[in-house]
Amino acid sequence: MADMSTALPAQIDCSTRVITPENIEFEYALAGPFQRLPAFVFDLGIRVLAFVALMVLAGLASSFVAFGSSLVFIMALLLFFGLSWFYGLFFETRFSGRTPGKMLFQLRVIGVDGRPINGTQAALRNLLRLADMCLMLPLQVVDATAPPAFVIPTLLIGLVSMTLTRRMQRLGDLAAGTMVISEVRHAPPRDASPDDLRAFGLAELIPVSFAPSSSLAQAIGLYMENRRRLSPARRQEVARHLAVPLIGQFQLGPDTSYDLLLCALYVRIYLSADQRARGLDRLRAAAPPVAPARLSSRDRR
Repeated sequence: MADMSTALPAQIDCSTRVITPENIEFEYALAGPFQRLPAFVFDLGIRVLAFVALMVLAGLASSFVAFGSSLVFIMALLLFFGLSWFYGLFFETRFSGRTPGKMLFQLRVIGVDGRPINGTQAALRNLLRLADMCLMLPLQVVDATAPPAFVIPTLLIGLVSMTLTRRMQRLGDLAAGTMVISEVRHAPPRDASPDDLRAFGLAELIPVSFAPSSSLAQAIGLYMENRRRLSPARRQEVARHLAVPLIGQFQLGPDTSYDLLLCALYVRIYLSADQRARGLDRLRAAAPPVAPARLSSRDRR
């Protein structure tokens, strides 16, 4: 049977789906221009403060060494460009796609394939930032007596590019093959607690050291929110892509129910310790007891 997903039009919304080489599908929440603007302003403020501090130091140094006005202007221009470029290059490479502003507003730059950003991508997207900031407004907008120098960025090119592209990418993102996602954790879905008590037992077999990513937690939440609308067979089909690699990672039995494993992950990620303990008490009180980790193929249907 042909894959019907290829015949469906791409959904236009604020999210994108990425399928990894391991055939695991993740859905990322895209960060739009108004989500990215506060992070940009915060990072810009840090760069401006650093620029002012370095210029003050340069001014102090000029008292010992004579600098011409043209040389000072060129130094200031190079310094500002260096800060604009190396600031993003350093932080996005060192902190996995996050600058201080992105950390504060829970944003991250990743590749369009879902992989972490590398140094080349960070350098390219930051180098083209000036192109995204055009068209420029003249200084005369602020002061009528100022020279007609077009130096006030409007961010118009970047805004238009983000509006027209499916992944909300500015020119730098398009050239570097990157996109900006939001890592804001959503509240757990309402009334999504698993009705199968075996999920509480299976949750205890998940290694304590397991730390789910934001995208995995979101995927589990979305699955549980829509789980009751699906037939048992459809649940297994949908849950398979996430569950298969995790079964091996957790060293569970190969016949572990895919749906039950995602329910157990929901228990681990979203429920408090007290809720998990109460679920375990209800499981122990149920008769006859059922081993949570190994389910026959009959349980999957």
